[in-house]
Amino acid sequence: MNMVSDQPESENSTREIIALVKTYLDAAEIRYHDIADDAIELYMQGHNLTMHVVIYVHNSHLILRIPGFIRNIELYRSDIMQFLMQVMNDILDIRFEIGKDGKSLSACCQHILEDTMISRRQFDLAFMVLIHIVDDTYPHLMKLIYRADTTAPESSTVAGDFAEEHEAAGRDEEETDENEDFTPAKDSEQTRKIN
Repeated sequence: MNMVSDQPESENSTREIIALVKTYLDAAEIRYHDIADDAIELYMQGHNLTMHVVIYVHNSHLILRIPGFIRNIELYRSDIMQFLMQVMNDILDIRFEIGKDGKSLSACCQHILEDTMISRRQFDLAFMVLIHIVDDTYPHLMKLIYRADTTAPESSTVAGDFAEEHEAAGRDEEETDENEDFTPAKDSEQTRKIN
């Protein structure tokens, strides 16, 4: 059991995995930058935000991380924590991490490496889960954060966030059915001018 001979082999396998990830990114025409021998970074544009993605190998896991995509906001609040726990419970492949100061939020997706390999399909799945979930949850997080600035934190709940959107849509439909005073004018009717 010579530990010295084991170390270079694991460093080589780490470099091989990163080299394989680079070929996948090259094939998809995604630009990236080397930040170390065993780590790369890139930027992805979503619908809601631009994400800084760092990819590296640690303890036989391929780690895909979006560090600090929300910063300088108090995140140790029950409504935010409940929302993050709900997302992590629904999507088991993603993990959200709050910084030590409680004011930054990162997202992480891991893939266990078997035989120091990752297939193109496995990489694409892990990469897309991370990008899509962060991009999709960002607006909901912003609603929770800024809604608390205008209302008391006790009155805001995670279930209410999603339920309010659906209820508001239902109320709009009900209002248009019930209230015919605001129906658009038909061609045969004349619209009057208000001076």
